[in-house]
Amino acid sequence: MITNYMEEIVKNQLDGILKSETAYKDVCRCEHCMDDIKAKALNNLKPYYITTKKGEVFAEYSSLETQHQAEVIAEVIKAIEFVSKNVKH
Repeated sequence: MITNYMEEIVKNQLDGILKSETAYKDVCRCEHCMDDIKAKALNNLKPYYITTKKGEVFAEYSSLETQHQAEVIAEVIKAIEFVSKNVKH
């Protein structure tokens, strides 16, 4: 099975940001908006495909690197702001 581990990283960052940042308390959390936010962020991030459990462990380790984490957070925040201003419902 091939998995883009970046999807999991983005999901975790999005959940964390929406829970901890009061500036985003009014962001719509419906499934459609959440999918739009994740898709927008993922389109601006390099995919990270894994095929094994060993690959998942390595991906998790490398996702903790400060520069990488900062890049993901920045893209997720940009996506939150974009989708919030362009809600489709």
